[in-house]
Amino acid sequence: MKAWKKILGTSLVLGCSLLLLSACGGGSDKKAAESADGKTKLTFWNGFTASDGEILQGIVNDFNKENDKGITIEMDVMTWANLNEKLPPAISSKTGPDFMLLNYGDFAQYVKNGAVQPLDDFWEYKGVDKSDFTKTALELGTVDEQQYYIPMQVQGMYTYWNKDLFKAAGLDENKPPKTWDELTEMAPKLTDTSKNVSGFVFNKDGTAPLYNWILANGGKLVNDDYTKSEFASPETLAVLKKIQTMIHTDKTGPESISGAEMDNLMNAGQLAIELNGPWLNNGLKKNEINYGVTTIPQLIAGKDEHAILDGVGFGIPASTDDSKKEAIYEFIKYWNTTEIGKKWSMENGFPPYLKSVSEDAEVKADPIVSELGKQIEFAKPFLPGFDQLPSINNDIMNPLIEKLLAGDDPEKLMKDADKAINDMLANN
Repeated sequence: MKAWKKILGTSLVLGCSLLLLSACGGGSDKKAAESADGKTKLTFWNGFTASDGEILQGIVNDFNKENDKGITIEMDVMTWANLNEKLPPAISSKTGPDFMLLNYGDFAQYVKNGAVQPLDDFWEYKGVDKSDFTKTALELGTVDEQQYYIPMQVQGMYTYWNKDLFKAAGLDENKPPKTWDELTEMAPKLTDTSKNVSGFVFNKDGTAPLYNWILANGGKLVNDDYTKSEFASPETLAVLKKIQTMIHTDKTGPESISGAEMDNLMNAGQLAIELNGPWLNNGLKKNEINYGVTTIPQLIAGKDEHAILDGVGFGIPASTDDSKKEAIYEFIKYWNTTEIGKKWSMENGFPPYLKSVSEDAEVKADPIVSELGKQIEFAKPFLPGFDQLPSINNDIMNPLIEKLLAGDDPEKLMKDADKAINDMLANN
């Protein structure tokens, strides 16, 4: 990720003044946004490559047919990793998409590099109701009190459990772990190596559950102004030791496994408990797994609840012509209607962030969507606007998790990571 920062930092400054980024790319001539037949064509990049992408494409197709403004959206789907690789140079060379979707953890880097436009004027667009958005969903896309992306979906980490495996282990199939301590107690009981059943897996790229657990335990990654690491603490060390005990000592799951491989175990009925996002729902349904889902474990059940709110949002590159902004806003408005928000939540199994969707009778009656929605009430964005988080995850935390699961000393790993974070922040 460091390389593209240099690319953007140079090319965008040379290509257009940072004070005029919203207009960078060709001025405000509306003809630039129209083809010869007077229609507006928009290019749209995103990383929805699975079944959720099919739902998204269907919604885009419906918009293309239904809108009365002659707008046609052409969607280009790629992996999120490929998108983040292609997008920065495409923006700097003005060959990027007209708009795109960005993950919460990635977009702060684009803001820092002047690669995306502020979107505060979206709230003034005709027909947009800002009051329908939950406050925390809006905070996901806010940096320095400016809106840089508009919510497309929100999510978090949740507890999934296989009810059949709970029953086979002699545990109550309707009582998943509500606390982190209950998780550590249940996982060994659910493990059955004779049947290739894992009680619990901690994936080697599992920074999200790690941060959730540390926060619940009273720890922090960095200080409030993002200038110094606070990773080295008794609270963090306690979490690292418990994770290592479950995986390396109690052997409740493989010591080295990716998130995708973890999902495969759950979908095959060989994993009793998994912490993951809402995207897991469709796979479990397709594979006819008898499962339940609830909020992520807490330090103390039902008291002082903590959860990290994550999400995906619409962004507009700095290179997009102003003349296309109205057409883009038309689609973002369409997406954020009660009808489309409900469709996405119900068909894709995601919690709603629009109040009108949350209050819908069918949504309330859906056991999965309504359960996921409970966590949205207390979940908060993690380190909003902190552009160093992707680098910390990739360069420091993922290697730490791998070594931790393999049995390396937790305290040394913690202190080494703390120093590496401080070095990274000092060089930023």
